[in-house]
Amino acid sequence: MSKAIIIGDSTHNTLSIIRSLGIEKIPFVLILKCEEDTCNVLKSKYVRRNQVFRIETIDECSAILNAYEEKNKPYLICTFDEAAEWVDKNEHALSKKFITPCRGNQIGNLFNKEEQCKLAEQCGLTVPQTVYFSRDNVPELFPIDFPIIIKPLYSTGGEKGDIHICRTQNDLDKAIENTEHCDCFVAQEFIDKEYELNCVGVSLDNGIIVPGAIRKIRHYPLVTGACSFGEYVLAKDLNINWNGLEKFIKSVNYHGPFSAEFLHYNGKDFFLEVNFRNDGLAYTPVIAGANLQAMYLDHNVSYNSEKVHQIYMMNYSVDYLHVKEERLSKVQWWRDFFRTRCFINMSFRDPMPVLAHYLQKFN
Repeated sequence: MSKAIIIGDSTHNTLSIIRSLGIEKIPFVLILKCEEDTCNVLKSKYVRRNQVFRIETIDECSAILNAYEEKNKPYLICTFDEAAEWVDKNEHALSKKFITPCRGNQIGNLFNKEEQCKLAEQCGLTVPQTVYFSRDNVPELFPIDFPIIIKPLYSTGGEKGDIHICRTQNDLDKAIENTEHCDCFVAQEFIDKEYELNCVGVSLDNGIIVPGAIRKIRHYPLVTGACSFGEYVLAKDLNINWNGLEKFIKSVNYHGPFSAEFLHYNGKDFFLEVNFRNDGLAYTPVIAGANLQAMYLDHNVSYNSEKVHQIYMMNYSVDYLHVKEERLSKVQWWRDFFRTRCFINMSFRDPMPVLAHYLQKFN
């Protein structure tokens, strides 16, 4: 068993790995970047057993990591894109003291969605028709037919609200005008998907493990928002090109937790992107029977595909907005609630983060 140093933010991305490691009693150090702990990460019982540092800027990690001394190299794990990119830029120096995601190499320009799509095609994955452009250089005649979906070229260069579906040139112009946080964009043919798949996995020295994927049933906000309710489907029941995905991950020389996103339409799975960090939905396979984060750190935590099973996951506080906005009946929502086994924003084993959220409303 090795210790982890988690560079996280106050989101479910961080809570999921804290809980995953805490279940197996794997020690960790948490470097939490936030001005306010909105997700109550620090209320987790697993955090209270371990060392915590609070920072407000990512560069503050340098002093903490430079001062850190441990006989055995601990693993560095990130839970948000800014941290992953910071570690990547400092890989060479960090790898001397820590077990880093790329073992001293770098992901580099593969944080860029354009480069990811190029590599995905080389690895045999199906990629939607794609165009890349900047705010100052929008093609007069768009080379792919409308409707299209545009999103930030870099994950750290925009927000969820910067994702837009454009059905006309006028829609595109308005979307760019109203997007304040982003200057570089990727545009893809808008595939009227049947559903999205989030493949949560881990890359180990001897290959990748992806027990299944979350089939996103509901999103909030609609279409472009995060998954609020979904089904965890086993890998053997999906037609994703798993060999192509493994080739993609290994060609980057990345190790650790990751997630890969696909659109499913008409029997095909279209590659969207890979997140080189722990995912907000990563607690789902843990509840389904595969603690991927623990497997990365402790070789005594084994993987048995026969013990992984189908479950439903939900972020109940967000998903209930579909009832409030009259897109879903209360009867259907409660039915989905009671068949859910993994709640992204609530853990019966670790209830204090969500309890603190409601207690704060009375203050």
